Amino acid sequence: MLVDFDNLSEDARIWIFPSDRPLTDNQESYISSEISNHLRHWTAHSNPLKAGFKILENHFIIIALDESINIATGCSIDTLQHKIEEIEKALSISLLNRLNVFCLIKDKLSCVSLDQLVSVANLDTFFYDLTIQKKSDLKLYLKPIRNGWCKVYF
Repeated sequence: MLVDFDNLSEDARIWIFPSDRPLTDNQESYISSEISNHLRHWTAHSNPLKAGFKILENHFIIIALDESINIATGCSIDTLQHKIEEIEKALSISLLNRLNVFCLIKDKLSCVSLDQLVSVANLDTFFYDLTIQKKSDLKLYLKPIRNGWCKVYF
């Protein structure tokens, strides 16, 4: 069951799928259509899942699920993963590479491979923490590297 992202609880579970390059308007439109269609019919053991999505910063596809109604199961999460893989293939973009770090470098959002992070950033560089799991955490997902998981690489 597709609902407006902004109307979902702050406790909603989220998944973030980052694009390695900025999404064009046409790509965002295609993604919105595909994700909307998927979420309208998204279920877990035939029970409808109440979910919404948003695209932030022309890079981040965020799916939010209200688990107070029904929780996602392995099979339902797999269907979401498959939909993201289909979008990747259709648009020739990367949305599942977890070895990319998204940083603000010279006030511009940049996708940096983990093995190059130390050469372009420092502990005070802001990055988008895509490991967050609740919608409320989006308020804090931009933080200095020193306060995030990737500080161990410095």
